[in-house]
Parts: sequence; structure tokens; C-alpha cells
Amino acid sequence: MAVYSWASVALGFKASNLTNRGIICEGPYAFVRHPAYMAKNAAWWIGALPAFYTAFGGGLRAGLYALACTAGWSFIYYMRAITEERHLLRANNGYAEYMRAVRWRFIPGIA
Repeated sequence: MAVYSWASVALGFKASNLTNRGIICEGPYAFVRHPAYMAKNAAWWIGALPAFYTAFGGGLRAGLYALACTAGWSFIYYMRAITEERHLLRANNGYAEYMRAVRWRFIPGIA
């Protein structure tokens, strides 16, 4: 929640105000390009851990369901990030430079 809150504060009114767009390069956006998506995904995976755990205690169906749902949401947010980046590359000349400066999409050093 802390990373998501930090990302929301750094994004400010740009998240909902279509006339006040621009590239955010401060806060968590200085480290990864999609910190809010990363934080949401981390929360979902952590929240699904109890269901994964019960899969080993006899509740395989619940564990597989939790795995499928969590993986599905992760895929949706991955595709959302890809689509958003394509749009920003077309709409904002500075986004390509930002992508070169901030190499990581979700997790520094990994992805």
C-alpha cells in the first residue's frame, strides 16, 4: 500500500485530468515506469497466498482458482502497461527518453 500511495501522490491530478498530462519522473516513477500497477499486483499476490497455502492442505481447487485469478489480473495489468506505453510513445515525444532513463517497467533490476 505504501508504494501505491506514493505513486498516487507523485501522479497527483494527472491521473484523472486529461488536460493536465505529462510525464512524471519523480517519486517511485524515477525507479519504475508503472509503480502503481506493481503495487496492486503485489497486493493481489500477497492476498492470494492463503488460498495457495490451502492448496497444499487439501484445498487444491481453491489454490488453483486463486492462482488463475491472480495470474489473470497480472496479465491484464501487464497488457494495460504495454498499451499505455505505446500510446505515450505516440502522444508524447519525451516518453521515449523517459523509457531510456527508467529502464524497468515494474520491478527494478528484473522487469
